[in-house]
Amino acid sequence: MIKCVCVIAMIAGFTMNASSQTLAERILASYDPVQSVSCEIRKDSEAGGKTMRMLSRVYYEKPDRLHVDQPAPIPRRIVVDGKTFYSYIDGDPKGFSRPVEKLNEEMLINLRKVPGTAMDHLMKLKGIAETNMEPTVEFMERKGYDTGKLFVVLSMDATGRLARIEYFPSPAMKETTLQCDYSDFLQVAGGVWVPCLHRAVLKVGGVESKETTRVDNLSINKPIPSNLFVAGPFFKDVDFVDSFEAIYR
Repeated sequence: MIKCVCVIAMIAGFTMNASSQTLAERILASYDPVQSVSCEIRKDSEAGGKTMRMLSRVYYEKPDRLHVDQPAPIPRRIVVDGKTFYSYIDGDPKGFSRPVEKLNEEMLINLRKVPGTAMDHLMKLKGIAETNMEPTVEFMERKGYDTGKLFVVLSMDATGRLARIEYFPSPAMKETTLQCDYSDFLQVAGGVWVPCLHRAVLKVGGVESKETTRVDNLSINKPIPSNLFVAGPFFKDVDFVDSFEAIYR
C-alpha cells in the first residue's frame, strides 16, 4: 500500500509539473534530448534594396561547446570550449574572448540554443505567464506572452509544431514588428522537430527587412571531433581582449 501511494504521488507530481509549464517552456524542454548538432546554415537578408548572404558551418555540443566557421560575408570563427568564448574576424587587429560565466544574456542564449531552432526567442519567455489566444484555421493552438516591452504570440500547427512567432509592441496587437514562420520540419528524435526553413519579416521605423534561413546537412547526437572545441590551433598569433571596443584600440 505504501509503495502504491508513493508511485501515485510521483505520477501526480510529474503531471502537475508538466501542466504548470507554459507552451514556451514545453517546447524548450522538448529539445533536452539533443546533446550535439552539426549543420550548415545559409541566411539571406534583404533590406533597403540590398541583399547579403551569410554562410556558416556549426558544431554544437552540450554543455557550452560551440564551433562556428563563417566564411561569408566576412570570414569569422567562434570557438567555445565549455569555459571560455573566443571570436575572431579575419583582418581585425585582435579577437574577443571572455569566460562563459561572464557573457551577457544575449550571447549566452546564442551559445545555448540548439542550432536551427527558435530557442533564442523561447528562452526569453521563460517564467512569463501565458494568455490563451483564439485558434485559427491555420494554427490549432496559440499563446500570448506580455514581456513588458513586447507582446509575443506563439502559434502551433496541427501537428503540434511551432510554426510562427509574432512580436507586437503591445497586447493590442495593432501592428506586427516581427514575424517568423517555420517550416520544412525534420523530426530528429521522438517529439523533437527542427525547422529547416525560417522566414522572418522585421519592421522598424517603417522600414521592412526580410531574412530567410535554411538549415542543411543536419546531424543530431552524432560524435563531433573534440579538437573542434580547442581554440588554440584555430587562432594562431591572435591576441584576445575582453571587450569589443578594445579590439580596435
